Parts: sequence; structure tokens; C-alpha cells
Amino acid sequence: MTLTARTGPAARTGPEEPPGETAPWEGQPLTDHWETVRGLVGSPHPRPAGTDPGDGRGPAGFAPCGELPSLDGPLRGYLAAAGTRVTRLPDHRGVRWQLFDHCAAPEGRTVQEGALLLVARAAQHTRRTGRRIALLAPSSGNLANALRDALLRAHRYGLTHPDQVRVIALVPAASRHKVADSALARHPELRRRNPLVVQHGADPGSVHELAAAYCRAHARALCTGTGTALWYVRDPVEHRAAAALRAFVERDALGAAPAAGRVHAQAADTGSGLLGHRAGSALAADGAADAAGPRPLLVQQPRTCGLVLHLLTGSCSREAAPRYRYDAARRLHHQPPGSPDPHFPRTAHHPEEVVEPAFFTRAPGTAPEVSALLRAHRGTGIVVSRYECLTRYPSLRALLGPAGVALPADPARLADWSLVMTLTGALNAVERGLLTAPEVVVHRTASHSAAERTPVPGALARYADSADELHAVLTGALDDRGRSR
Repeated sequence: MTLTARTGPAARTGPEEPPGETAPWEGQPLTDHWETVRGLVGSPHPRPAGTDPGDGRGPAGFAPCGELPSLDGPLRGYLAAAGTRVTRLPDHRGVRWQLFDHCAAPEGRTVQEGALLLVARAAQHTRRTGRRIALLAPSSGNLANALRDALLRAHRYGLTHPDQVRVIALVPAASRHKVADSALARHPELRRRNPLVVQHGADPGSVHELAAAYCRAHARALCTGTGTALWYVRDPVEHRAAAALRAFVERDALGAAPAAGRVHAQAADTGSGLLGHRAGSALAADGAADAAGPRPLLVQQPRTCGLVLHLLTGSCSREAAPRYRYDAARRLHHQPPGSPDPHFPRTAHHPEEVVEPAFFTRAPGTAPEVSALLRAHRGTGIVVSRYECLTRYPSLRALLGPAGVALPADPARLADWSLVMTLTGALNAVERGLLTAPEVVVHRTASHSAAERTPVPGALARYADSADELHAVLTGALDDRGRSR
């Protein structure tokens, strides 16, 4: 199987092992380690001793306490949307490869754990306080989709009533196709209460700026007028708690890492998954020495490669990025020959191209923390171009098929490029000598074709490009006066 960017068969430098020879490991980390999850989510947000923060006196900074419900039958059914499968991939360049599929549940197209925890925490808040809550979630699309799916599951398993918890998803126009059509869009009352709000703008990341501006200007009045607490979801602890469970999956499925370490490769926007995984490693080790630990490999795209730039230069500024020469005949940009920077694409359609629009953060606030983690644990970062991903695409499709991941034959039908980015980056890193570990784990947090789920029709979405326009949408979503419940 060809895993290099060259055409024609690649010479094998290590023993090839056909996928499927070792039976995949499967589990449900949330239910398997629920008490650990409750501790991780609850410790940063303890239950207040006096007045509940949802009383409307500080709604712009409101967040419910971190209490999650006890594990029972309905909650188990609700959490079943999150499943993980670990599958052995063929060896390459003498390196053992594993696929951690975090979308292994039948309904999973993107990682579900963080969204399930967010909705469960909101539902527990309404149970304990009797107060309604609405989640305002700016997102590149994947979180919005997962939250809407989680809310429907919460209705199905009785965790909450449609009137108690609501989700207002705010996405850039370029990502509307990532949000799947469902009852939240088709049912008129559910659609009103849980609008998909689309923002037009040159910078997709401005959805966060719009949400923050809205909270500063209108959150207090919204809470007072509707009796609903507004939870502005920003880098939630639930995401890191869910990522921490990857260390438990690693321990249960693969055992101790080799002495030279085990690399964990993942496409990253802010690096929260890498940070959560490392925190979980300390818990999974249960006091044992973990000198090797996970060695992170973060993979980014040219447009949003702030984490890689910060690791290499101490700044997210693009001033230190390699310069490219344009080949007019081939319509490609190349790094100059001689000593190309191995952390960046040698060839790209454009030096600042977007491979996957889900990644839109250009200067993550987590960059110093991520850089410190990578340096402390012998990690690194790499940037991949769409050209590199397309060059490897046929081989990656053949590689992943036996592992249960079906990439569409036509790359234009791929709705999420994060897995292709991750594999391309990991293979490039090995072949360029950036990685020397004997084992690489590739994390799949999303990957699906456009044919698998129909997006919400544009006519069923709402649109807002200013705080005032967003206020009109939220008021309509939360004000039930004169409407049937």
C-alpha cells in the first residue's frame, strides 16, 4: 500500500501487517469512567454555597455549577452516542500505527463527548434549580452539530424537557453545511427554541467576537426579560475532561507506552484536546511514574497554524512562516529548494489556504500552554496543505477502509478533512524525520462524507451579523409569552 506522496508503489521499510489481524478494542469511555468525568467537570465549577450564579445578576459570566447527574439507565442510553474504537493500521517506515476512532458509535460523525457533557450539565442545573438555561455556542460547525444531536438525545432519554434547556448555535456561513438537518430544524417549535444562527463575515472566527459582544450588551436584559440564564460556551472544561479520557482508552487498549514514547497525532485548532489528554495521563497512571507519556503531534493548516508558529518562534505571527515561490505553469506554491522547513508544506495551492474550515482560530490563547506541553514531552507540530492531502488521498482511503472508516471516492464529497489532515501530517512527520517514536496513534475526531447527513436548509436557519440582530433571534427563542409550550 502506498503511503508516501510519490506515485507508484512505495518500498517497504518495515513489516506490513494487514488491518484487522488484531481485533479492534471498543469501549464507551464516558460510562466506563463516569465518576472520573464528574470529578474533572465538577472541580473547576463547584456548587455555590449561597446564591446560584443563574439568578441573573451576572449573566454575561454565568456558568452552571459543574455537577453532573448520577449514572443510571437513561443516562447510559444518552451517553451511548459516544464510543471509541482502537484499530491497528499497517506498519510504515518501521513505525507501528494505531487509529483511535472517537466517532465509532453508529450515530457519531464528529466527536460527541464534550457536547454530551455540556447538555448533561445544563440539564442537571435545571433539575437542581428549576431555572431554564440556554447555551450560546459559537462554533465552526462541529460543536454546533454535536450539541444539537446531544439535546435531541436528552429529550429522548428524559434528561430534560424541550422547554428547560435550549441551544443557540452560532456558526459562520462557510460552515452551515456542517450542521445536520434534524427535528431541531424541522419541528417549528423546536426550531424557534433552538435556532441555528448563521453569521456572514470575512473571518469565520468572528462568531466568537459576536457572541462576546452580545453578552456584554444584552445578556443581562435577556435573563431579566425571559427568566432564562444564558451560558456562553467558551473553551468549556467538558472538552478537556472528555479528552482526558483518551489516556484511559490508551491504557486499556494499548497498555504502557514503549520506552521511547508513543506519539499521539491530532488535527488541532486550539490544542484543548492535547492539553486534556495530558491531564488524563496523570490520572490514568494512578500515581505510577509516567516518564515517557504521550508525545503530542499537532497538525494544522496554513491559514490557521498559530500553534505551530508559536512552538517554533514563540509567536503566532505569520512573519516567521516560510516564503513560497509561485509556479505559474502548475499554479502551485513551493518552498525554495535547498533547505525547506520540514514543519511546513513543501507545496501548496496557496501559502494561506484553508483545508478544513472547522479550524478557524489564528492566534489561540492556549498557544503558550500548548508550546510548553510540546517542549516538555518531546512533541512537535506540522502544517499540511490541501495539495499534500489530495496527493495522499487514494492511499489513505485504501488504508482506512478496512479499519471501518469509509472516505468517499471523490474527495470533493468529503465533508470534514481533519482525519485526512492528521494522517497526512503524521506520515510527513515520520518521513521527514520529525518523529522517531516506534508507535504513532492517529486520532479521528471527525470524518464523514457530504452524503451521510443532509445539512440544515438555509431557509430554516436564522441570520445575524450584529449583537442587535442576534438579540432579536435570542429573544424570539427564549420568550415563550403567548406561545404554546
